[in-house]
Amino acid sequence: MVILGINAYHGDAAAAIVIDGELVAAAEEERFNRKKHSAGFPFKAISYCLAEAGITPEEIDHVAVARDPRAHFLQKVAYVLRRRPSIRGFLSGRIKKMAKAFEVKDQLENIFGKGILRARFHRVEHHKAHVASSFLVSPFDKAAIFSIDGFGDFVSTMWGEGEGNNINVKGCVIFPHSLGILYNAVTQYLGFPHYGDEGKVMGLAPYGEPVYLKEFGELVSLNEGIGFDLNSRYFCHEEEFLEDVWEEGSPVVKSIFTSHLEELLGPARQPKTPLDKRHRDVAMSLQRTLEDAVLEFTVKLHRMTGQKNVCLTGGVAFNSVMNGRLLREGPFRGLFIPPAAGDAGTSLGAAFWVWHRVLGMPRSFVFEHAYTGPHYSQEYIETLLKNEGVQFDVLGEDQLVDKTAHWIEEGKVIGWFQGRMEFGPRALGNRSIVVDPRKAEMKDVLNARIKHRESFRPFAPSVLAEKTGEWFEVGDPNPFMLLVHDVLPSQRSRVPAITHVDGSGRLQTVHHDTNPLYWSLIKKFEELTGVPLVLNTSFNENEPIVCSPEDAFECFKRTKMDILVMGRCVVERKGS
Repeated sequence: MVILGINAYHGDAAAAIVIDGELVAAAEEERFNRKKHSAGFPFKAISYCLAEAGITPEEIDHVAVARDPRAHFLQKVAYVLRRRPSIRGFLSGRIKKMAKAFEVKDQLENIFGKGILRARFHRVEHHKAHVASSFLVSPFDKAAIFSIDGFGDFVSTMWGEGEGNNINVKGCVIFPHSLGILYNAVTQYLGFPHYGDEGKVMGLAPYGEPVYLKEFGELVSLNEGIGFDLNSRYFCHEEEFLEDVWEEGSPVVKSIFTSHLEELLGPARQPKTPLDKRHRDVAMSLQRTLEDAVLEFTVKLHRMTGQKNVCLTGGVAFNSVMNGRLLREGPFRGLFIPPAAGDAGTSLGAAFWVWHRVLGMPRSFVFEHAYTGPHYSQEYIETLLKNEGVQFDVLGEDQLVDKTAHWIEEGKVIGWFQGRMEFGPRALGNRSIVVDPRKAEMKDVLNARIKHRESFRPFAPSVLAEKTGEWFEVGDPNPFMLLVHDVLPSQRSRVPAITHVDGSGRLQTVHHDTNPLYWSLIKKFEELTGVPLVLNTSFNENEPIVCSPEDAFECFKRTKMDILVMGRCVVERKGS
């Protein structure tokens, strides 16, 4: 049974293929068209998934689309009637949106040809696809579940519990109330206007103090039950109903805070102007407000469900500082977050929703690693480098690991391109730039020579799974780099390049079973230095993470990396 899952006409368009209940391939469209957070139709991602699976269009049994414009339609109409805006304009906009969402079959037939597809088409509500992307691929047979983001299908938050292949939705927060919108609006207020900039504010927050918590209490209030309300005085997202807008494939976020927010917190910061103490304090107050709200949410969810484990997903689940606090202070003992917790992951979630909830099939797949993207043969890589006319060496695996570990120890910046590309926004050791975590200056080196990003943003460590508890306050597995934990005080001076200003690190645990080559590289570095971790940042430069050897080589050429390691090939920059 072949199921194609699709997230289309929404941020982070993506595709996934599930065959007989096993995930075979998944990838974001941005990796192929090189447009960040691509929000159109995932033509190239679909083509890749079919090719990776060895499937022809005629063999697709089901197509699962992670969007249902009909969901919560009565709530939408009631909302419009209460506000009494131009109903005519609203309905016109909704009809256009629904028509676009229902074009998926036509778009696929444009790719494959008329009459070729025999698949049944399914609409899966946005947040149901989210929770499916977490619980149905988690290691838990029973768990509480919740998803939290900006909005999707008129909902910002959904909660309930799962058991086996069943998902029981117990409630949701309806438009216009959203913690994702709260974080997005204040991110814009702080001078970071682009889609996905919320992570910058999370990185800025530890430089400030939570002195504006009283003011943030004016922006959002928690309900006695599960839920929350935004104060509409400070937000204007209701006027546009947050319809998707994109330019050349990338989403564009309109300004969604009002002048009243500036009256409350002071003048908004203009992009690229200096950050002062007030901005840092606002960032920290926002972060603390989010953490406190979600922590209280989980306490109530635990009381409601009685479950010991929880599955979290949605764009807000990328707030790894929040996630670490939930695991440390929250009521749940186990926490699972998928690597593509944002909208890209709904492609996978929609496919598994159809497999388990529509077709009633039992669970068998557990999402243990994120290596679901394209891979390239050694022959392909060598041919590319020969055609580029560059000198390169081909090494055996042991020599490759040994030499690369020595180069890292010497302070070289390594472009590391191996195996299958990761699914989700984190580079997890196959599309990574790797350097020595012991050298504090490496943060400035990476920012000046390659990343060209704000100096306050931290870099992440990849640590041998079995050594995690010797370096971080929590030793639990964290293979997807979605939890922030404190570096042990006794170890911080040894790894300053990955230790954030508050003593924390957004770590990735590396397991021999799921990535033996990357594990071996870190193990060799430990033998040389006594440190079982490396600094890992994504292989890119203000663009999507590289996908192909061509992408990697172009990034290597235009930046100042010292050495490119692709497969068994090594390219050294002259003079490095």
